[in-house]
Amino acid sequence: MNILYLSNLTGNLFAGPNNSVPAQIRAQSKIDNVFWYNINNMKRDEWKALNCFNLKDYPTGRLKDLPTPFNKPDIIVIEEFYCFPFCKLIKEAVKNKIPYIIIPRSELTKNAQRKKYIKKFLGNVVYFKKMAQKATAIQFLSLQEKLDTGEKWNKKYMIIPNGIEISNNKKDGFSKNEIKATYIGRYELYQKGLDILIDAIANTQDILRQNNFILNMYGVDQEGTIKIIGKKIIEYGISDLVKINSAVFGEEKKKIILESDVFVLTSRFEGMPMGLIEALSYGIPCLVTKGTNMSEDINSYNAGWTSDNTIENLKDAIKKMLKDKEKFEIIGDNAKKLSLKYSWKQIAEKTHNEFEKIILEELKWT
Repeated sequence: MNILYLSNLTGNLFAGPNNSVPAQIRAQSKIDNVFWYNINNMKRDEWKALNCFNLKDYPTGRLKDLPTPFNKPDIIVIEEFYCFPFCKLIKEAVKNKIPYIIIPRSELTKNAQRKKYIKKFLGNVVYFKKMAQKATAIQFLSLQEKLDTGEKWNKKYMIIPNGIEISNNKKDGFSKNEIKATYIGRYELYQKGLDILIDAIANTQDILRQNNFILNMYGVDQEGTIKIIGKKIIEYGISDLVKINSAVFGEEKKKIILESDVFVLTSRFEGMPMGLIEALSYGIPCLVTKGTNMSEDINSYNAGWTSDNTIENLKDAIKKMLKDKEKFEIIGDNAKKLSLKYSWKQIAEKTHNEFEKIILEELKWT
């Protein structure tokens, strides 16, 4: 199968798709014939081995100018959604009756649509709603993302999650007299639910201190969030409980996760958070909200603690986590087992089978 991947990735590793999309393409390349066209001038060195090309390589941004067979691929995969350079390529795809799949990565959910509402509303009216409606299907990363999106964009869909290369590394021994919690992600107040997280910690600060709890946060600042939560931390008097740090990547990130007792993610909405899956793969118990789209799996595997996106419910989840301290090792083993569900190998095979069905269905009607 000849698959053309279209993206507009910036190469900034703090943004999830800059990690998950290359990993997805790497896995799919082991099964299918893949070409990756990143429609800007960015191409990280490690992407070159993945048959990645950009506007420097093919400057017209047109499907017809790509090399054979990718000027007429069997199927096109659009990574993310709001990118005007996709327009010309999709117009050609529709004209040539080439099926295309959109992986919006939570951009179509009701919560995401509220962000920059006017800009998105205008973009949807001008082009993007039509692009979604003409797609062969929308690929959601979880059932919850699908439910949070609804059917107004396109009733045809499939659910295939993000994945991970399953590591041999696993957490070896949890802290005895403290709880080291870690948040790794963008400092983004609303989407990542950092306002809820800081408020919940402030409201449970006495019991957290009794348990020698500390949360280390790592990430890149977005929209002045560090200043906002830093002010809250001082006002609430919880500087001893919450520490703000800069972003970490690669081996340093891996080391920090493995040294953690609990991984924390309190998002209001996500597609499928790679950092959370990575933490699970190392056997780290996870404290998450429903908005991460992982709460059902974590509950069913007893791989951590879950909460609604409210301060009161998150406080209860924190208290439950503290009570379960002696069970961290068992919960961590469950987290590792859960992560096996997200092996890139399995996901690539499922993707191949789903795409094959789509192509055969399209051939019936041509």
